[in-house]
Amino acid sequence: MRRNKRKTKKSSSVSYIPEEILFNILARLPVKSLLRFRCVSKSWRGLIGSPSFVSTHINRNVTKLAHTYLIALQRSKVDPVLCHSLFSTETFEEYLKLRHPLWTKEQFRIYGSSNGLVCISDRILHPNSPICIWNPCIRKFRTLPESRWDRRYSSYDISLSFGYHPELNDYKVVTMGWFVRSVIKVQVYSLSTGAWKVIEVIPPWLKFNPDRCQGCTFSSGVAYWLFRKSKKFRFVSFATDTEEFEELMVPDTISTEGSPYIDVYNDLIYLSYSYLQGPDIQKLQKRIDLWVLQEQSFKKLHTAVLLPGRDYLLLGFSLQNELIVKDRNHTKGHERNMGQMVLYDLETKLIKKTGINLVHDNHYESSSRTYIESLVLLNG
Repeated sequence: MRRNKRKTKKSSSVSYIPEEILFNILARLPVKSLLRFRCVSKSWRGLIGSPSFVSTHINRNVTKLAHTYLIALQRSKVDPVLCHSLFSTETFEEYLKLRHPLWTKEQFRIYGSSNGLVCISDRILHPNSPICIWNPCIRKFRTLPESRWDRRYSSYDISLSFGYHPELNDYKVVTMGWFVRSVIKVQVYSLSTGAWKVIEVIPPWLKFNPDRCQGCTFSSGVAYWLFRKSKKFRFVSFATDTEEFEELMVPDTISTEGSPYIDVYNDLIYLSYSYLQGPDIQKLQKRIDLWVLQEQSFKKLHTAVLLPGRDYLLLGFSLQNELIVKDRNHTKGHERNMGQMVLYDLETKLIKKTGINLVHDNHYESSSRTYIESLVLLNG
């Protein structure tokens, strides 16, 4: 009797990847993939959510300029609501629409972007405006406690800036409010403590009544403001660790006839000044002088000369050594606040069209930012 034996071969081998190699592989991946891979096992979930991995992932993205996006304000095709979107810095295709994290239809403004976090609040700031620190790629956010404004004053002029303090490994929100004839209050929120601190000592020289705050920003633990007073500008800094204020001299060539703007690029503070120059009105060219803050004084770095006859508006800096500019010549009439994002390379002096349509309202939104993916707030 002949019996056929069917032999089955079962494999019980389990492939194994050393944790160090796995760590380095995962650190190169985009956030969307990492969120999926957290479901592979408990060990993968623990690894991806660990502080060391979150730190390595964002540091690599910043160093390699990986997984970076441009933030643009657009008007939806379906309704008139304005919305922010992330666009690829390589293909300029839309990657993600930034819906309000509280799932409301309230329109918001982005007041800062750092390490994958954005700070948002009302388009016009009031003492009771909610402030939120948000990581849109992982849909995690932190709503800040209400700050302590004096309710006797019905309206303040308020500025808001946000950024990362590398020495303290902390994120800070700085607000300054002034009313009538003096600076009223400066407050600092720390993400690590979850609380506001009121800065009690305001130097007398700071208690003036500015016509407006021309811009504010934050870099390496220091908040900066550019104030306009009459026909002059005043540039003020505040170190959040030492709580010291300082006034810096603005270059003499910057006047109220042009448009100054401050921003952060490569952890340096840049002051730009846009103005028109030419032999006659038919040949006017938009020029942008760039100044960098070094050793507590501004040094002229570059003058960008844009195409004549074009209506350009500087919006900010990209991470690729480029100016983010809006070309408003693409629209007419009632769509004057529309335009297309173009990039001006500071080294080659070439202009690159992105095809990204923008909305700009001088009362609400005055910048376009670069966003870098991260896992910050994943377990927060």
